[in-house]
Amino acid sequence: MRKIVSVFLIALSLFSCSSAESDVISGFVYDGSIDVTLTNSDGSDLLNPKTPNAYKQDQIKILYLVEGKLIQKANGTDYPRNFLLYEQDGRTVMRVFLNSSADEKYPETYIQWNESQTDILKIEFNRTNNSITKKTIWLNDLLKTDINPYLKIVK
Repeated sequence: MRKIVSVFLIALSLFSCSSAESDVISGFVYDGSIDVTLTNSDGSDLLNPKTPNAYKQDQIKILYLVEGKLIQKANGTDYPRNFLLYEQDGRTVMRVFLNSSADEKYPETYIQWNESQTDILKIEFNRTNNSITKKTIWLNDLLKTDINPYLKIVK
């Protein structure tokens, strides 16, 4: 009986050995959203519905520039309007799900706040076999480098 257990343990240890190749962690990283705050020059939160003159959530549209045309389409998230609002640090933050089309060198996402005001996010993505991550961000053609914890837009 002891020999059978010993043979079983030796066989088990041989099959459980792994090569360096199997130690590689696989998966996919998709960084296709950006968090935005919106204030006026006085610092009032324009995404908070309790703020006077705040933008109305039902009027905000996220549009993607695809093949030269602005389109509004769901991008496969649980948020068919391509954004969500949440509270953080006493502010209302908007998570925008970006246009990450591989067909565009710098995919553009339009945030239409209302019928007369729109901001344009242009993103350069790093693309590898297992990731898509934001590399460079422009807001209305101005390079933005300070986006942590979120991109601050002042109206």
